[in-house]
Amino acid sequence: MRSSRRYCLALPALLVAVLVLSGCGSSVADRGSSRTVTTTQARAVSPFCEAVDRSSAAARPVSTPGRRVDDITAVADEVRAANQQVTALAPQELRADFERVNGLIERQLRILEANGGDTFALARDPDVTREANDPAYNEASDRINDHVRATC
Repeated sequence: MRSSRRYCLALPALLVAVLVLSGCGSSVADRGSSRTVTTTQARAVSPFCEAVDRSSAAARPVSTPGRRVDDITAVADEVRAANQQVTALAPQELRADFERVNGLIERQLRILEANGGDTFALARDPDVTREANDPAYNEASDRINDHVRATC
């Protein structure tokens, strides 16, 4: 069963920070090397991936349960704008999935605004919990996450 705290505000969470390991060969020549392994965050390679990164950053303030978000109106406006951009740049075959997820995100944002940014208000709302646990919603969310992981 999926958690009722699956806020999906971080969907383009949203969505994926891809780490690329460099210098992690496993040949015999590498053994005993003093070379350190480093990680770097992969850069977005398309306008869609860049929009996903912006959306994820915009959603960060509202993606932590149990805290009050200051200036929720500005944060919500930022999340809305970023999600609209992601949806506009999404592949046509995933548009319906993005629209479904954005519908729940919009409802969550309205609840947050009505409750002064209290993230616990999302867990207390039975409609949000019901939709977040709906198999069709989760399938749409999974398709989006799979696409972002594969593309970005």
